[in-house]
Amino acid sequence: GLFVPPPIHQPPRLESRAPLMQGRLLLSSALRRAPRPAHRLLLPSLSRALTTEPPISSEHFRTSNKPHPLIKKNEYLEREKEMSDHTGRQQNHIWTKAELEAALATYNDKHIPVTISDKIMHAIMYYGLYHPFNFLTGYTPRDPKPSALVWRLIVLESFAGVPGFVAAGVRHFRSLRVLRRDYGWIHTLLEEAENERMHLLVCLRMFEASPVTRALCISAQLAMTPFLMAVYLVNPKAGHRFVGYLEQTACSTYHNVITHIETPGTKLHKEWAHLDAPDIAKGYWKLPADAKWVDALKCMYADETHHRDVNHTFASMESDDPNPFVLMHKEDAARAWKMEESERLMKENRGSTSAKA
Repeated sequence: GLFVPPPIHQPPRLESRAPLMQGRLLLSSALRRAPRPAHRLLLPSLSRALTTEPPISSEHFRTSNKPHPLIKKNEYLEREKEMSDHTGRQQNHIWTKAELEAALATYNDKHIPVTISDKIMHAIMYYGLYHPFNFLTGYTPRDPKPSALVWRLIVLESFAGVPGFVAAGVRHFRSLRVLRRDYGWIHTLLEEAENERMHLLVCLRMFEASPVTRALCISAQLAMTPFLMAVYLVNPKAGHRFVGYLEQTACSTYHNVITHIETPGTKLHKEWAHLDAPDIAKGYWKLPADAKWVDALKCMYADETHHRDVNHTFASMESDDPNPFVLMHKEDAARAWKMEESERLMKENRGSTSAKA
């Protein structure tokens, strides 16, 4: 008989595809009209595209009504308080009033050198760096001048962010090289480095760095980074002990600054007592809207007391001992999330109350 070809699959009628084509045209038109950021928008779902205002973007390949993280620099700076919130990413400790008061009482806690390496690190820190740095910056503990403290704080925080990152890097590569776990030290060291970097950014929002200050920051980093890396490779305990002594000097400086700001009649009280905390500090430590500069300094001081205690603890441990501070990071993250959720619920409650009124 005759050959009968198999039935050919018929495409759906045009009328049945009309809603889909119409939706695509609407989406294409909406995307053309919407202002685009520097990055290329990924295709969002049709329903969200037609109902979300402002236009949605994609965040890590998922549709989201939040602005894409790859935003323009000026937009980032406008949202500085939000962007400085570290909830969920190397979460810093959010200090309570009671914790700050307890930390302020420990400003004079100092480790007494015991071993030969302790004594060497102590001598390098105090006689090779601390006292010459005081002379160079014109800092005196008795009624210090604000001008002497501005570039002192910037240089100090610029240098303080180096040791934690160097130590974390050395331990990271060692873990990869010897095929062994790190026992949780890297997380604490990276959080310390990030915390010090945030201190620097807070100070830079309050004061302008002069060319001399910038040159000192570069010089300190170029000189101290190889030194710290060499010390940590040869004797990690000595490296942590050095950082512990460094943090002791930072605690003394910050406590002295806070005391003079809160003492009427001093130079610091006259020039700094009325200053508001920058938004980056309010977002990072979740400070209230009316927080002052001295409130941010208290948080910075409390952070330094923690770094002091952590590094002196690490200096007394073996390199393969489990990190005793691992659970602390989880607790800090949980506290930050609870505070953020509470704030969100309060805003929603206020919004619904005002709407009813």
